[in-house]
Amino acid sequence: MDFVPTRSFVGELVAETEGARLVVGEPATSVGGVTQDSRRLEPGDLFVAIPGFERDGLEFVPEAIARGAAAVAAESMPAGAIGVPLIVVNNARRALADLSAAFYDHPSRHLPVVGVTGTDGKTSTTHLLAAILDAHGLKTGWLTTVNTRIGDDVRPNAADHTTPEAPIVQRTLNEMRQAGLDVAILETSSHALELERVRATRFQLGVFTNLSLEHINFHGSFEAYRAAKRKLFECLPSEGLAVLNADDPSSEVMRAATRAPVLSYGLDRLEADLTAGDIRLAANGTTFTLLPSGLRIRTRLVGRFNVSNWLAAYAAATYFGATPDDLRSAASIQPPVPGRMNLVDVGQPFAIVVDFAHTPQALEKALDTVRSLTGGRLLLAFGLAGGRDPANRPVMGALAARKADFFVITMDDPGHEDAASIADQIAAGARSEGGSFTIELDRRQALRLLFEHARPGDAVLLAGKGHEQRMVVGDERRPWNDARVAAEVLANLGYGAHAVP
Repeated sequence: MDFVPTRSFVGELVAETEGARLVVGEPATSVGGVTQDSRRLEPGDLFVAIPGFERDGLEFVPEAIARGAAAVAAESMPAGAIGVPLIVVNNARRALADLSAAFYDHPSRHLPVVGVTGTDGKTSTTHLLAAILDAHGLKTGWLTTVNTRIGDDVRPNAADHTTPEAPIVQRTLNEMRQAGLDVAILETSSHALELERVRATRFQLGVFTNLSLEHINFHGSFEAYRAAKRKLFECLPSEGLAVLNADDPSSEVMRAATRAPVLSYGLDRLEADLTAGDIRLAANGTTFTLLPSGLRIRTRLVGRFNVSNWLAAYAAATYFGATPDDLRSAASIQPPVPGRMNLVDVGQPFAIVVDFAHTPQALEKALDTVRSLTGGRLLLAFGLAGGRDPANRPVMGALAARKADFFVITMDDPGHEDAASIADQIAAGARSEGGSFTIELDRRQALRLLFEHARPGDAVLLAGKGHEQRMVVGDERRPWNDARVAAEVLANLGYGAHAVP
């Protein structure tokens, strides 16, 4: 069913946008959409000129007009006459969110929305929450780093960031509403909260997974990063719910910020409302006892951290009436989340695990989990992305040196940074711990080197890329997927049904 906007006139949209006024043009001008991207603008769209980090959106007003923009919103007057209605706003990013929500008739007012935030575990917790709600008989949708699901329709997330810009968020929520879903789950990044991408979204629940050093290059400090996460809990209503990780000290900051009731979960704090006991880890899954219910849970997901993710998801699901039996049903059939502790097995005599771990905390958990699953050596390949968190590079090099028996430092989305320089910064930390490692920037060759080095019974962790389907080098987006390339390399080494003779 095609969407028919209930607020398609400029005047109506302006009336619902904070700090907006129509200074040129007719209020009855009709618009067919809202966008901040002049390259993707469709004729009839309202173009919002966002002041960017490198270029001002005002520079793209002529392009937007040439492409058929019906109106323009900006913080200041563009140079010269533009020939379409002009809306002047106090804050273009806030206006983009308000205009988008108004255009789609505020879908989050008609559909419960759960926001999942934290440094690690957001995608997994989102998928697990949906699985429990599905088992409870509810129809769910999600928007995550990996993909978007609207009922039974699943499509890749083509955006370069976890939470897309406000027009896509509101359009997706509207699609979920139109599809008759019962609950929407949004993976909510600190960038999205700081840059107002979810400003006009009414969240009913907030889930906090954990917090560690990440995105400091963007936020400036750990305190500012945490403050961005806190915004999700500040906006929860008193009839909503805040789900907090009792094992993470930053939960107290979220607790102090919210007026919603709090439900806590954790593995290390006995005072948590929900916890788990008798955790048994194995290569083919995990079992644990849900407390205080006492129900035994079996899941195909591996790792202690995934027990924490299940607890977070179940805590949120109880708001919608889910029971321990719903958790047990969901856990028994839920497949691994794409790019999270995924096994690559074509018959080789050593284990290969692909995981998205790209922060110190996530890498340590992944290494500890893989170590617990093998009696042999632990081998690792990883790199770090350019343009973000350089302070983590020596930290993660030192971590790899402590935890892995041998590792290869390689390429991972260097962007416009020098890949060799990134590797050298990682290596500096590794040398401080006396680790056994080498540098091979060609990631395919790095994988081959590790597989040739592996012995029967060893385990190899390929960290950092996870579900991703491309490698960003300069302005290029080269096709890449760790699991696919690993299978190709193994075939060339003579393993599997497609072994190369």
